[in-house]
Amino acid sequence: MSVETDDRDSAYHPDADVEIAGTEDDPGPDEQGAEQRVTWAELFFDLVWVFALTQIATSLGTAGGPMELLRTLVLLVPLWWGWTSATLVGNSAGEALDRPSGRFLLFALGACGLAMTVAVPHAYGGHGLLFPLCYIAMRLLLWAGMRRLPLFGDLRVEPFGINLLVVCPVFLAGGLLPEPARTLAWACAAVLEVAVPVLLGHRLDRMRFETSHLPERFGLVIIMALGETVMSVGTKVSGSPLGAAQFAALAVSFVVILGLWWSYFHFGAAAVRHSLRTDPVQARIVRDVFNYGHFVYVTAIICVAVGLKKLCVDPFGPPHGLPGLLLAPGAALYLLGFCYSRWRMFGAAGVSRFSAALLCLALCPLAPWLPLFVTGVLVALVLVGLNVFEYWIVSTGRRVLFVHLPRLPRRAGNSADAAATDR
Repeated sequence: MSVETDDRDSAYHPDADVEIAGTEDDPGPDEQGAEQRVTWAELFFDLVWVFALTQIATSLGTAGGPMELLRTLVLLVPLWWGWTSATLVGNSAGEALDRPSGRFLLFALGACGLAMTVAVPHAYGGHGLLFPLCYIAMRLLLWAGMRRLPLFGDLRVEPFGINLLVVCPVFLAGGLLPEPARTLAWACAAVLEVAVPVLLGHRLDRMRFETSHLPERFGLVIIMALGETVMSVGTKVSGSPLGAAQFAALAVSFVVILGLWWSYFHFGAAAVRHSLRTDPVQARIVRDVFNYGHFVYVTAIICVAVGLKKLCVDPFGPPHGLPGLLLAPGAALYLLGFCYSRWRMFGAAGVSRFSAALLCLALCPLAPWLPLFVTGVLVALVLVGLNVFEYWIVSTGRRVLFVHLPRLPRRAGNSADAAATDR
């Protein structure tokens, strides 16, 4: 790992400044038609996942230890992959998504997601079967919808089929088992769910995507997560006596939320869209940046939401339990997510964001002994300082420092595919 100011391999990361500059890109050569926009049916579908994020955040807020936190995050995995799979189907469907058949598919998927979300609080108890059965129904609908579209071309082995035949039975078996076997089975199923796109490797490299729809959809999911943060903070403050401490906590929380928004939408969103437009292997960007990178963002924002909620309960008291300690690691995870995404897009991580993540990580061992308000102020200062620094770098035309990370090893394959994939 080295820190440099130039781009050592322009073929691998063709526009290293795009994340910082946040500029819009000219349309690529393959974008001749009208852009695919998010439909009203998709926005209605998203309402279910707004509720899902609220349920996950509520469960994290009551976690009594690391094991309960892990169990909650395991439930987030199938909810997240259900949303991303529906988004990919919608991207492939194009205009057909806004026809009655496409709308009813989204409504049916939303109904499955709603039932899964309702089961979240008692998924490891009395609702142990409801959660996997609704997930299997969702997967069946997605597989049936995908088969009518050119999503995976002529592939016989594709992620939707693998998840339906391999992952779903493990989830179902877990629902029939008592604790702690259920947790173990569902954790294994979640790992398989995450690993399937990687295990298929180059088989998906030929997939093509509409390059306006996906960035907009995944930008909306960040808004949904930030909305959960606003709701957590607002409901907690409005439900308690309003004094100077509550207003101070509200102000700090809003600055933290604004810092998260600015980091993504002013500096990061343009880079994601640029990368999807220009990378010859779009499937790699969709897998690494959209599926995995945005899962990190959403998980991190939920952790920040839980931490800010605890901050608003008792601003000047010490944290009580694990949920009160999630603010600093959540912010660190969020910033490290940008480092990972930028590495996968362009081969290098920004020093500024990497350093800001390290500062947030440095707060983690101190947080148990600090008042929650102090931790919130320090996290807010890191986020504001990062965004101000990056804006100053761009506005003054200074060179941006990058941490060049090792590339992943190249896979064997035909020369054309290898050259396209290992840019």
